[in-house]
Amino acid sequence: MKKKWWRWGTIVGLTLVFIIGSKETDVFASAKKAERKDADVMIKAAGGIDIAKEGRASGNIGETGDTEKADIEEVSGRSLAEDEKEVSGEGMDNKESDAVDAYFDGSVFVGDSIMLGFRNYAMKRQDTFLSRINFLAAGSFSANNALWEVDNKSVHPVYQGEQRQVWESIAMMGSDKVFLMLGMNDLNITGLEGTCEKYKELIGKIEESSPDAEINIMSMTYVLEGKEAGKLENDTIREYNEMLKEMAEDNGWGYVDVAEALADGNGDLAEEYCSDGFAHQNPDAYDVWVAALREYAKAHGKEA
Repeated sequence: MKKKWWRWGTIVGLTLVFIIGSKETDVFASAKKAERKDADVMIKAAGGIDIAKEGRASGNIGETGDTEKADIEEVSGRSLAEDEKEVSGEGMDNKESDAVDAYFDGSVFVGDSIMLGFRNYAMKRQDTFLSRINFLAAGSFSANNALWEVDNKSVHPVYQGEQRQVWESIAMMGSDKVFLMLGMNDLNITGLEGTCEKYKELIGKIEESSPDAEINIMSMTYVLEGKEAGKLENDTIREYNEMLKEMAEDNGWGYVDVAEALADGNGDLAEEYCSDGFAHQNPDAYDVWVAALREYAKAHGKEA
């Protein structure tokens, strides 16, 4: 009898151990399942945040543009309302400023990477006359290669999705004012006289295709002191600008000097206006461009 009870006891004990163990295993498995589920939720949540960030990054231009557009419209609405009510001298100044800025309507700015920087600057300031001007700018563009045929190696600026000769693009735009800044990529190749000759040839083609367009040459800007590269040094650039100014006067073209406004006391590009330790410029420099262009428009607009 004792042996039977011992056997039954052993069987019952093992059964209880099995049942309890199974329950613990189920509980542990459930806990692990819940843990994995929580982890998946956390991963998905984190992924959702990243996707949102990526969406904002990839759509940054459009989203920012829409926001800026809304802000601009709101600001413009307030300004218009204030202009209608404004009768003080400040109101007249605003109207005069609008008239000066209107001078640039229908204009196109042509140039190399320095001008490309101005284009990028302009794109972020859509509440000014900068939103109403066109650009034909490309890195490494020059008066020399502007005359090359368009091919798969050319650096002509793109217009309507295609590289074109700038005079063709200007004619297609119907631009009535052309502002050109070239020379950075010319001086070390064609020298002072050669660059001016190429410049003059390029402008001749622009005048042929757009005979009513007003031509304006912008001075070439300087480089930082000690960063000269061959003929890209400031005394040569000054001489080049004088030659451009004389060429403009001889041919009835306008001449806009932005170089001196960006120069330091030694006649070099002021360090606070430089973005790359060489010659390219930052938004503070392009603020100076805008001021110089407005002053030019004031004087030139009255003459016209």
